[in-house]
Amino acid sequence: MFRVLGLFAAMVLAIAVPANAEWRQARTDHFILTIDDTEDGARSFAERLERFDGAMRRLYAVADNLDQHARPIAIYALKYELFNQSCGCPGTLGFYRQRAEGSFIFTMHMPDSDKKSKTGSWSSQALLLHEFSHHFTFSNFPIAYPYWFAEGFAEFNANTSFEPDGSVIIGYPANYRAEALLSGAQMSSKQFFDPERYGFIANTDLIYGRGWLLTHYLMLNPQRSGQLGAYLAAMNRGKPSLDAAQESFGDLKKLNAELDVYKRSRLLAPLRIPPSASPPHVTVTTLSPGQAEMMPIRMPMLYGVAKGYGLRMAIPAAKIAAKHPDDALVQEQSAEAELLAGRLDKADEAADRALRLKPDLVDALIRKGMIAIRRAREAKATDPATWTAARSWLLKANRADPNAVFPLYLYYLSYPQANTKPTPGAIKGLMRAAALAPESSGVRMALARQMLIDGDAPSARNLLQPIAFAPHRPIGENLPREVVNLIDAGKIEEARARMTKDDNNDD
Repeated sequence: MFRVLGLFAAMVLAIAVPANAEWRQARTDHFILTIDDTEDGARSFAERLERFDGAMRRLYAVADNLDQHARPIAIYALKYELFNQSCGCPGTLGFYRQRAEGSFIFTMHMPDSDKKSKTGSWSSQALLLHEFSHHFTFSNFPIAYPYWFAEGFAEFNANTSFEPDGSVIIGYPANYRAEALLSGAQMSSKQFFDPERYGFIANTDLIYGRGWLLTHYLMLNPQRSGQLGAYLAAMNRGKPSLDAAQESFGDLKKLNAELDVYKRSRLLAPLRIPPSASPPHVTVTTLSPGQAEMMPIRMPMLYGVAKGYGLRMAIPAAKIAAKHPDDALVQEQSAEAELLAGRLDKADEAADRALRLKPDLVDALIRKGMIAIRRAREAKATDPATWTAARSWLLKANRADPNAVFPLYLYYLSYPQANTKPTPGAIKGLMRAAALAPESSGVRMALARQMLIDGDAPSARNLLQPIAFAPHRPIGENLPREVVNLIDAGKIEEARARMTKDDNNDD
């Protein structure tokens, strides 16, 4: 859920970044890093990201995937002021968003502090690697994960060192969880393994810490080899988490006793992953002055701006666009801000300016389609020609980049929005979007909807499972879990009706 961008933060956005900020963009096979740093700093940061991705792939036997090259995750490394003004989230160093438009991670950029941090201590690097671990699992293993393991696995990977010889060592102790683990605070096995059924505890440090400890123990202890995989497999066959734990781990009292001994003992050694045979390829460019000036506006828009605050983005964005009339990306970003503010005519004009400069700019073509669809919905249009014209922009975006997920997703959604049956081409496009962006809950929900309409409940269930068990889903707002439960109960028509209930609601 989005936090409301504070009024004060919105007012100071235009002056949040110094005029001499030098924003770099470093591209690798799996990342697009945007960072206010030197070229060498950006390159070094991007190389570490690629080394970590490569180490994770070797450790967990994940082959490289060219589809992921077509959709690299965006990393925004932001200094303190812009980070906090963008998200209004004091007390955190980073977060991850899964989106059809493009998943991203915001991370606090604290190079001086991180250099002083010891491995296993709290740092912006540990937070970034934690969040990327979520993306890695959701992208490569999109199954259901219980809360304790989703966070425990991310903590296991977050405590990593990058060695001078190119190797990466994963699995150091998460020392910043020691206080919670050694505090004497307790939780029952029922609450730990299945908090949705037996109640969440308020002490999240204890959940994260105990989750890390159990993950560390199960992954590195040869005497319990294979148990973790058996547990996850049982859970994904529909067995409740607590039952799957009892089946896979045996006596849970015995397991807890072992963990209590383990946390006070010398922990099992972390894993050293040798360097890749070839160094990562990194291309660094410098953002244009207009794009750099847009950063304090673009970052809050990515995070999410509450209704009523869009105009505070659109007005300064329009001023920057006027200063940089020959920058297509700046014009497109202005169009995005105007659309967010609901000023459709101005959004249309800004998108047109972008396309005059760069006719194949995918984001500008998408923005034109979104504007046209918004107008059709507001007018409650029933004329097929109106919807065909709106969709034509998304088809142009698809031709410009066949691997862009968002046009495929929006194209499909336009059919239920128009209260018409999706074409086979729209459904095929959505299936391609799901292959390109398995981590996107929006894409998975849309395809699950279609699978239920087509009578394929098992496929719908598989699509919904990862979302239904997502660790940070708000309590009481779990439509995917509700539909999974209906499918498991054999109530397929009720599941289909529940998934299609809100087709025609406004966004």
